[in-house]
Amino acid sequence: MQHFTIYICEDRKEHSSHLAEVCAVVSEDYPHVLKIFSDAESLLEHMEKMQESMEKVPDLVLLDIELGNMDGITLGKRIKQMYPDVFLVFVTAYVEYAVKGYEANAFRYLLKPVSEKDLRTLFADILAEYKKKKKLRVKVAEGEEVVNLQDLLYISAEDKYTILYTKTQHFISDNSLKHYEEQLEGQGFFRIHRKYLVNMYHHKGVENGKVVLSRDCKLPLSRKRVTEYQKQLFRYLGEDII
Repeated sequence: MQHFTIYICEDRKEHSSHLAEVCAVVSEDYPHVLKIFSDAESLLEHMEKMQESMEKVPDLVLLDIELGNMDGITLGKRIKQMYPDVFLVFVTAYVEYAVKGYEANAFRYLLKPVSEKDLRTLFADILAEYKKKKKLRVKVAEGEEVVNLQDLLYISAEDKYTILYTKTQHFISDNSLKHYEEQLEGQGFFRIHRKYLVNMYHHKGVENGKVVLSRDCKLPLSRKRVTEYQKQLFRYLGEDII
């Protein structure tokens, strides 16, 4: 599962404390590391120094629009110039300010007070965006192929090699299934059988002891892995699973 790094920039302590509390409530389903900044200058200084260090760039930055000496819009534009892939979200008490947020290429805006439901929706949508972007490099006999994770249905173990199946094609790799299981840990993949590693994004159901994936692909589900698969599937796809 994706572990978020989140920065909050809010000059009112009661508001930053509330955001931190709501983040803590959803932390079991959306693990994260949280840093709080009380003014735009300190956040900007920190992010500028990060360009020279090995510190992980935050996945998400939650910015108040009204921040005193430097407004959140200006700060957001500076951040996106340095780190275009950061998810920038403005938090405001005024709907009319939200339109300004998109001037800084914001991913979204949230109205104060931010609720648990707001954050859960936000995190789920960010994860969906990550899954669209993430790719897997696969060594094949002809060299190397790059596969979008979202397109990958499952990987099967076949003797001394593995086969990676997408909706439209397949790739043969010399790497083991365990290699891919380790490489794809936390990316929504689960080993349902000693021979199969499936992408839970493509889960459609379970029929007669088999997992049904997109394109009506059916693969055997090991009995001893049923409970853990259900648990991981629930965590991955959310409460809409019946």
